[in-house]
Amino acid sequence: MQFDRSETTYPEVFFAIISLFLILLIAVTPWWVDFYETGAFFNTRRELLANIVSSSLNLVTVLLLIYFFTQRAKWQHSRTLELQRLSMTDHLTEIYNSRFFHHRLAKEIERANRQKEVFSLLFLDIDGFKRYNDSYGHAAGDSILKEVGQIILRMIREGVDCGARYGGDEFSVILIDTDMEAAMEIGERIRFAFHQHRNGAISLSMGVAVFKRGDTSERLLKRADDAMYRAKRKGGNRIESESGRTRYHKTA
Repeated sequence: MQFDRSETTYPEVFFAIISLFLILLIAVTPWWVDFYETGAFFNTRRELLANIVSSSLNLVTVLLLIYFFTQRAKWQHSRTLELQRLSMTDHLTEIYNSRFFHHRLAKEIERANRQKEVFSLLFLDIDGFKRYNDSYGHAAGDSILKEVGQIILRMIREGVDCGARYGGDEFSVILIDTDMEAAMEIGERIRFAFHQHRNGAISLSMGVAVFKRGDTSERLLKRADDAMYRAKRKGGNRIESESGRTRYHKTA
C-alpha cells in the first residue's frame, strides 16, 4: 500500500510564489526606505553596509519562518496520511481492512457497470483455523493471519488489485481486469505458497466469482462466499469457482 506524496498541489505552488514575493519585498525594504527619505538608496558606505546587514537579517528571519511553517505543514501532512493509512489498514496483517474493502468493492462495481469492464472477487478462509488457534495459542494464530496477508500482497499487483482481511480468518481480494481463469491462477499461487510455507499442516479454501453486468456488492460477495464454502465442504485446500467447477485439488 502506497500513498502518493510527490504530486504538487496548487496551494503549494501559490505558497511558493507568495514566499518568493515576500523575500524580495523584505530584501529591498531598507533600500526603498532610504530612497524615500533621502532620494538615494544610500549616501555613504556606512549606510550601504547598514542596508546590506538589515536586508540580510530580514532575509534570514523570513527564510527561517518559511522553513518552520513548511516543516510544520509537512508534519501535519504526514500525520494526516498516517491517520488515513491506519483508518483503512488492518492492524494485525497490515493489509486493507473490511471497511476499506467494502468501499473499494462498491467503487469497482460502479466503474465496471459504467465502463462494461470485468473484475473478479476471490474469497478465502483458513481451514481449521479455530482448532489451530486453540491448540497452539493466539500468538501462533496471529502469525498465521500475518502470513496469509503478506502472501496475498506478494501475489497481487500493487496499486491495482486490493487484498483485505475481511474478518476473523477470512480474506478477500479484488482482482481488476481479471477473468475467471486468471483469478483462479492467482488464487492457486496464493494457496500453493501458503501450503508450501506451512508444509501442508494448515491450508486455505477459496471461492471465486466474476462480476456480472448489474451485480451488486451483496450478490457478488455471496457467490464468492458460497463457492468458498463448497471448497471447504469438499475437504479444503482447494479453489472453487462460482459455477461449481473445482480446478485445483488438494495435492500441492
